[in-house]
Amino acid sequence: MSRSVPFLLLFLMICLNCAHPCAMFTLARDGLVLFANNEDYIKPGYVWFTPGEEGKYGRINFGFNDHFAQGSMNEAGLCFDAATVPEIPFEPDPSKKKVKNLLEKIMDECAAVEEAKNYFEEYNCTHLSGGQFMFADRHGDSMVVSYLPDRGVLFSDRAGDFQLITNIRNEASGFRCERYVLAGRVLTSGSGFSVELARDALNEIHQEGEQAFTSYSNIFDPVNLKIYVYNLANYEEQIEFDLKEELAKGKHSAPLADLFNSDRKVSDVRDVPVRKFETEIQLDPKILGRNAGEYLSENPPATLTLSVEGNGLAMTSGEGNPAHLFPESNTSFRIREGGQITFDVAEDGSVRGFTLHRFGDHYAKRKSPSREE
Repeated sequence: MSRSVPFLLLFLMICLNCAHPCAMFTLARDGLVLFANNEDYIKPGYVWFTPGEEGKYGRINFGFNDHFAQGSMNEAGLCFDAATVPEIPFEPDPSKKKVKNLLEKIMDECAAVEEAKNYFEEYNCTHLSGGQFMFADRHGDSMVVSYLPDRGVLFSDRAGDFQLITNIRNEASGFRCERYVLAGRVLTSGSGFSVELARDALNEIHQEGEQAFTSYSNIFDPVNLKIYVYNLANYEEQIEFDLKEELAKGKHSAPLADLFNSDRKVSDVRDVPVRKFETEIQLDPKILGRNAGEYLSENPPATLTLSVEGNGLAMTSGEGNPAHLFPESNTSFRIREGGQITFDVAEDGSVRGFTLHRFGDHYAKRKSPSREE
């Protein structure tokens, strides 16, 4: 047996932990634009309003008691928020300018996603070493800004009528965590977009427990400059801000807990078991069986055998222990030990191969079907 085979299975056996802070998405359809965010952390949230001045837009900011904006919407309708991702070294581009806080500069001076993109092309942003950012504007444009050492700063525009990120660099591989899958299901389940649908998606993926809990959730409406807010994963009580009205009051701030009628406390979402997210679906046995067979991986070289195991699949290679897979859709399976597989299905329903999403994307070509198919 090749020495590379156990190495591949070792990748499969390492659990991926997606209990890191934040998830966000932009919805845009028929003139409606919504930017929604779950801020998952270990502290209670704050809101503050910064009136505009010459050369700077006024804005609403959300964050914590240090008043470092985790997310904002300015009076021109530009929105942003940040999601933590695994820390990697950031190499500044020597041709770009330095700035202390590029995100704040963008929210002060930019009105549209394209302008924000231009700023990233002009200035270095060291925050990209451990974060990725979503921007959206009142025109419905949105983008995600991320960084990979071998590819530099990356811009991903919205494809379709929504764009979604959690705490994985989508550009690094096709792997998506459970919260990404569940939010996507909610957003594709409704007949139309609305604040209520966005709220339901946030609720579906809110976090609880001492590792990280949903401190607050916010939905920006950049067309009408409205903001909808929920505190400590309580989606039964909603408060609403009108940005123009709030900016007219001058500079002001408040702990979010002071603005809600509910007596919900941090301990209600912190001192409870960590919330687990289940994405398994029941799959038609015929669809399940078509995936069984042998596959050849070139990098690293290996023969992988998939066999039906209950409602899922078992993956084996040589004498190694099997990895267990369960279906999340007709073509996507999650590996319980960590990772995902996406099957490459032809128009006639035959399976040509699969892509393993784990530390990058690795394709395995179909060798032969099994007798179970």
